[in-house]
Amino acid sequence: MSILTYVSCSDIIKLANILEKIFIGGRNMNSITANYKVAAQVLSKKPILLWGLSLMSGLLSFLAGLFGALPIISIPIVITLEASLAALMLKGLKGQTVASADLFAGFNNFKKVAGGMAWMYLWILIWGLIPIVGIVFAVIKAYSYRFTPYILMTRPDVGATEAIKLSMKMTNGLKGKMFWADVFVYLAFFVCALVIGLFASIPYIGVLFAFILFLLEVLFAAFSPIFVGLVQAKFYDDAASGTGVQPQVEVM
Repeated sequence: MSILTYVSCSDIIKLANILEKIFIGGRNMNSITANYKVAAQVLSKKPILLWGLSLMSGLLSFLAGLFGALPIISIPIVITLEASLAALMLKGLKGQTVASADLFAGFNNFKKVAGGMAWMYLWILIWGLIPIVGIVFAVIKAYSYRFTPYILMTRPDVGATEAIKLSMKMTNGLKGKMFWADVFVYLAFFVCALVIGLFASIPYIGVLFAFILFLLEVLFAAFSPIFVGLVQAKFYDDAASGTGVQPQVEVM
């Protein structure tokens, strides 16, 4: 499984390289493809463990939403699990040992983590309510606030409502890179699936390509959220170390 996962990630990296040159002319290539390579290496070393923990997080979030008596109870649990998973991906990226207990790390400081995550989503919602262009602003702000979960989980000196302010500072100069890093993963999958799908329509040998397409879809569904999470964690790790941060003033 790890070999198949690594091959799949390698294909995405190669195709992403091509797409970067087409869409952004090679700009930001170093940071995006370098992050892809690091994420692929981490994922190839422990794909089953990371997949299992990601699946467990999703299942716990589903159960919290399903059996939560009130949204005011279930939503804080879900967003705290989300922050815990982000921190887990960061630990995995750094080569640290990860375990199921890490999925509950956010509950050690539940009030701060849940409050900070809720504050982040509230501001995304507010920006999204702007008539006509709200969705655009909401997407931009989502990338501005993207480091909030990591800050809440790793920076005890930063308050719940201050986390998104620090995230905005840290993501200056990185939002475009993070956006394209997300887009290229799904665009690369679409291109691969389209090409394999065309071969799958060929009589006789098409059955083989249909099976390959099915396998690709399964692997992508299982591992793409983890891969994207690791890439996102790498962006935060670089920004936290001072790489690529351009201090500017941004409206919350």
